Amino acid sequence: MARNLHYNKLPRGCELCLRGLKSILFITGLCNVSCFYCPVSSERRGRDVMYVNDVPASMITIFEEVEACMSMGIAITGGEPTLVIDRVCEIARALKREYGDSFHIHVYTNPLSWNRYRASRLLHDAPLDEVRLHIVSEKGLRVFLRYLRSVRDSSAVVGLEVPVVPKFYGDLYLIVEELYRRDVIEFVNLNELDVSESNYRRLISMGLPVERGHVKGSYELCVKILEDLHRRFPDLSIHLCSSHTKDSIQIRLRAFMRSLYYASAYQRVQDDGTLLRSCRGANVREVLIGRSFKIFEEY
Repeated sequence: MARNLHYNKLPRGCELCLRGLKSILFITGLCNVSCFYCPVSSERRGRDVMYVNDVPASMITIFEEVEACMSMGIAITGGEPTLVIDRVCEIARALKREYGDSFHIHVYTNPLSWNRYRASRLLHDAPLDEVRLHIVSEKGLRVFLRYLRSVRDSSAVVGLEVPVVPKFYGDLYLIVEELYRRDVIEFVNLNELDVSESNYRRLISMGLPVERGHVKGSYELCVKILEDLHRRFPDLSIHLCSSHTKDSIQIRLRAFMRSLYYASAYQRVQDDGTLLRSCRGANVREVLIGRSFKIFEEY
């Protein structure tokens, strides 16, 4: 079983995700960068639609899902969130007003989509705790460095988060070294490359073998890169997130928390989040809350 690995302290956003305590806000399917490995479904790709935890979203449903899943934070993804930067700011501010500064918000973004307005609003107007950069090429790095002063003035923690694509990772070491040397990033997240119905044909056409929801060899390459980066930058937080973790731990724990929220006093929440009408007693939630830690131990 592919497991997560990490050196040094995990980013706060990852800590919460691994406990099922982060909701996922797909804020738009619009994107002006065409990555051949993008796993976004055809129903969402190129469309300005919102989903929260795979539920069609409005401002009301975002709050409902956060409450139901007992989330302590939210991850904003897409598409490219900066293409709807005013929406990002509005939703992030609303969540902070409702749940306070401790409610953790991070966003995934590709600097190739930035302009001066989007970068300024993202880094200074949106109350974000983490900005996770998708930079996979020297071109993306050069564009990002144009906004270096604004990044340094931001209160958000900045990290690099990228999928590891076999045969297409040559620039990764250069990118990490440059960002680390300039004291920009506090962490690097390496993601095992996921396979979906929308990207598997393109992955195969690029000569990448696919199996069981991921690209064969991506995990092993992640491990190699993680070890290499740790030797070069021993004090940098480096984390490998496997497909198994995302599918079987994060999503499963979030489903568990949602079922726990809706369970009656006479329902039992199973580890996969489904409900059984078998429990007796008014204190069932106090008993079941500890079961989430059993799932987390698999990590």
